[in-house]
Amino acid sequence: MSELEQQNIEEQELTADEFTDEIEGEDEAIEIAQSAERKLYSQTQDIAIVDYRRMYHDRELIIQPEYQRNFVATPVIASKFIESVLMDVPIPVIYLAEEQDGIRSVIDGQQRLTSFLSFLDEKFPDNKEFKLTGLKVLSELNKKKFSQLTTEQQVKIKNTPIRSIIIKKESNEDIKFEIFERLNTGSIKLNEDELRNSVYRGEYIKLLNELSEDDTFHEIVSKDNFKKRMIYRGMILRFFALSQSTYLNYKPSMKQFCNRELRRNRHMSKEDATEYTRNFKHCIDLVNIIFGKNAFRRYIPPTEEGKSGYWATTRINMALFDIQMCGFANRKKSVILGKADYIREAMVDLMTNNADFIDAILIQTSNREKVTRRFKIWGDTLDRIIGDDTNHKRCFPYSVKKELFEQNPVCALSNQTILSIDDAEVDHIIPYSKGGPTTIENAQLVLRYFNRAKRDKYE
Repeated sequence: MSELEQQNIEEQELTADEFTDEIEGEDEAIEIAQSAERKLYSQTQDIAIVDYRRMYHDRELIIQPEYQRNFVATPVIASKFIESVLMDVPIPVIYLAEEQDGIRSVIDGQQRLTSFLSFLDEKFPDNKEFKLTGLKVLSELNKKKFSQLTTEQQVKIKNTPIRSIIIKKESNEDIKFEIFERLNTGSIKLNEDELRNSVYRGEYIKLLNELSEDDTFHEIVSKDNFKKRMIYRGMILRFFALSQSTYLNYKPSMKQFCNRELRRNRHMSKEDATEYTRNFKHCIDLVNIIFGKNAFRRYIPPTEEGKSGYWATTRINMALFDIQMCGFANRKKSVILGKADYIREAMVDLMTNNADFIDAILIQTSNREKVTRRFKIWGDTLDRIIGDDTNHKRCFPYSVKKELFEQNPVCALSNQTILSIDDAEVDHIIPYSKGGPTTIENAQLVLRYFNRAKRDKYE
């Protein structure tokens, strides 16, 4: 294997998206509005490394856009970028976005460019000294800083031009964002949310950054890789887009719907930021109280006799995230807390027994009809629980279910042992429709699987 091939393998290892298998509900297709003026304006330019350095120090270039992910290339990979320049190995194109104020932001090539400028300044972004390391072709340069190279080598590095493509500020915003994604093919790819932080600098981005540090949100989602790669910020933006515009105004794709929300409020006022923060804190606190560690996760009921259901704890279901967060917006905390048990049980029941709801959180979840359906089902369910006093009379509180489970975790219909309390429902011994009271004396614990089968038989 050649040195260049080995370098390519090392770089590709950094491109893997850690969260690919940890999110459900991301199956949308991209659509560009046909009515939009779909134009992209770009300029190709060869920019020497030393000129990039001048632009950076003069604050005309943002290599690491505000709240962008950290420099993650290893010292060995960074050193090999320098070696490539000295060996005349072609350097991949750098892509830049031109802001309205004329400042340029790096869209693709951040790791390469940071490596070059760090070597000229002789220190990495974390202030650690940058000495070449791991070089096998020009191994005699190992342990050397820029100032320790020959004058010829220094000039070579400084004056090497890099082909750069500047996406001009006049370009259509939706087209520009999609093009950035397509052009984002460097050794360490930016994801959708990292791209937003490059393209839409402003007060909204700052707010998303601040809220992504919320302890309750992190405790619920509990994914360090999401936080590191800005997925938290994208989730919070998605919540704001759906709660502010409401699902009734949603138009696919979800990505562009969120981008429009971000563009509209890019330079939001302090008053708006305060209101957005209040709404987010209100909803995430209620989600934590009601759903706890199972928030945004799907309950998967047993599909055959003798099996137990389980929570898909390793995956975040974005369709459930939408409704669980937005469902509590504009609802009084005291009212929600008073019906906490009923709301929690209703969510599990929908994921177990409502085929339309299950379909709306699993398949083509960014389809407008699916978004509308799941929001309506959950909204109607909440309204019924909150506004219908007969719900108290008909439904058993969680305390009864817990007491029965602790006393004797056996299904009254099948005599099978109930392994998890979430697999169970509380059923009336004498049916409620026939006058049976909702009391523990008239309650029996049953497996959801058998209770569903019983209902199917008589419906």
